[in-house]
Amino acid sequence: MFYSDEAKNEFIYYLKESLGFNYNDIYLNSERFLTEQEENLIKDFKKKKEEGMPLDYILNSSKFYENDFYIDDRVLIPRPETEILVEYVNNHFSSTLKLLDVGTGSGCIGISIALKNLSATVYGSDNSIGALEVASINKRNLNADNFLLIHANWLSCFGNKSFDLIVSNPPYIDENDEHLNDLKHEPYGALVSKDHGLGDIKKIVSQSTSILREGGVLMIEHGHDQESEVKNIFSTSNFSNILCLKDLSSIPRITIGTLKI
Repeated sequence: MFYSDEAKNEFIYYLKESLGFNYNDIYLNSERFLTEQEENLIKDFKKKKEEGMPLDYILNSSKFYENDFYIDDRVLIPRPETEILVEYVNNHFSSTLKLLDVGTGSGCIGISIALKNLSATVYGSDNSIGALEVASINKRNLNADNFLLIHANWLSCFGNKSFDLIVSNPPYIDENDEHLNDLKHEPYGALVSKDHGLGDIKKIVSQSTSILREGGVLMIEHGHDQESEVKNIFSTSNFSNILCLKDLSSIPRITIGTLKI
């Protein structure tokens, strides 16, 4: 049925998570009969894997930071690299801050911060109604009462000096990137940006200069080869103390800047 160890392992995980199979069911009980529902679910899994669908979408679940998040193809699958952003915020900022997660998608960033900082007020904004519906499910499932959702085109609806900290994992892949075909099941608009992948980053940095309070901080995730361009965008937009966090593979991943006072 499967042609790689990865696919086999995903199938075993699916049997455990979705069908409630245990070790004996999978490895020892060869005479176990499948119900019609189980047969249909296995056929559905096989069909989706043949189409290249990621396991997280099949399960409608993705692990991020300390929680399981509901996801579907209206939002990106959370990546482990993005956990670095959440960890940095939780370790370096006051728990009473007012924070905005721009382009929140599933809400995984904002909710993960909100759950660790119960005195903080965390907003998640997105221009996609579908994404906001997914984030709302996760807000409810994880009881993130201090996480508030806003329908907005980036920072367009917020007033001056509204936030202490703005974080974002925006679209940053170039329209002609050859790896896009590997991401065909994920929402195109959440992946791709014009201007060699920098268009939306430029908008967020520009808009944040009025939305952040003086001395406020902006954190943006970006591509592995965009560090110098993003640093330049920050430095020419009145940000100082600019630094870049690297992921576990030592790849530049997140640029941070402080709005000059």
